[in-house]
Amino acid sequence: MQAWTSFYSVMGAAAATLIGLLFVAVSINASTALKKGPDGSRRIAEQAFENYLAVLAVSLLALMPDVSLTSFGRITLALTASWSVWVLVRFYQAASEPSVHETRFTAIRRHLPTLIGFGLLISSAGQMGLFGAEARTTLGAASMVLLFSATERAWTLFTRLAGAK
Repeated sequence: MQAWTSFYSVMGAAAATLIGLLFVAVSINASTALKKGPDGSRRIAEQAFENYLAVLAVSLLALMPDVSLTSFGRITLALTASWSVWVLVRFYQAASEPSVHETRFTAIRRHLPTLIGFGLLISSAGQMGLFGAEARTTLGAASMVLLFSATERAWTLFTRLAGAK
């Protein structure tokens, strides 16, 4: 994992910084950003936050000292597989009750990068944890997909918040 230290340091720092910015934006506009129901923006804020948090968690796990590839894979697999349950619940909620800001198709499309990112995380963590296979490149790609997806979601949230003022 030593060769990946710089990559995960940058990914973790970027995710932590962007989580902080998301908190600031949401706290300034809390009533609009966290409004529940089909006319609110809470689901988008949650999706961005969860994706950033997943990248941060994987980065922190990758930076743990003296952890074997198999142990890292197993811990990451357990974390991301359990986390994926919530991702699927959010996907179902968005598909069954889209917000007034988007169509059902748009809601489903909005979740595709997150589903892909978590799928890649589970796949690569499973390969490392269960078979000892080298899958760090796929894990890194999954982290990038989630980071970019979260940033795009955060941008959508910010534009909604700006339009609400």
